[in-house]
Amino acid sequence: MFDNRPIGVLDSGVGGLTVAKELQNLLENESIYYFGDNANVPYGNKSEEEIYQLTKRMVDFLIEKDVKLILVACNTISTILDKYFSDYPLPIISIIKPAADYVISENIKEVGVIATKFTIESGAHEKLIKRANKNVKVVNEGSPNLASLIDSGDYTSEEVQALVDLHMNNIMEKGSPKDIILGCTHYPIAIKEFQRKSPETNFINPAYEQVKYAEELMLVNNSRAEEGKKATFKIFTTGKKEVYKKMIDLLGMKKPEEINIL
Repeated sequence: MFDNRPIGVLDSGVGGLTVAKELQNLLENESIYYFGDNANVPYGNKSEEEIYQLTKRMVDFLIEKDVKLILVACNTISTILDKYFSDYPLPIISIIKPAADYVISENIKEVGVIATKFTIESGAHEKLIKRANKNVKVVNEGSPNLASLIDSGDYTSEEVQALVDLHMNNIMEKGSPKDIILGCTHYPIAIKEFQRKSPETNFINPAYEQVKYAEELMLVNNSRAEEGKKATFKIFTTGKKEVYKKMIDLLGMKKPEEINIL
């Protein structure tokens, strides 16, 4: 049994393209409908009510497009999923839980988390990790600016380097984790800067873990796309086409058939 409907991916901006890239790499038969709300990025500096209202608009839009499940490619939004989106008629998958599951499965004793201010203040990663193993040390570092800088598509490597250096230095002052969760999907876009700063660190990419989680869920539900089916990739955004084209090229992704400005 197959389900050839598209997978929905939503994010506050272009960061979720890292999830779409993993979908293309790992599940090449699956079609993707992507919603990026660049006009309101970053979500991590907004109130919970603002985040809920903006997210509901994206979720309802993707449901109207008849997606079979939604990958929330935003850690900030993922912190409120259980509170506001648990009763929807299709799976809406957090990006935080798969990353927390990875920490537990790999028996990591100390892990760093770099994420938006809202995500860190929610304690979402730490709660999930410690629920499974209370002895894991979690070293948190919030960034109010890195996601929006990357999302702009108009930045210099020096600007990103300065913020990465700041946050990595802060984490290492608080602990000595050898594994760090990049707790915002924008951050893997700048993975080379993180690796330059700390080449010995294992940077955990939640986008990969989330797509593997979705694959397992679809296998259980018999909702994978048919083998050999031609996949489509469509983008819907409140932002600018040029930013998406630049990021897609930067990530080496397959290009979308459409980029629709909302």
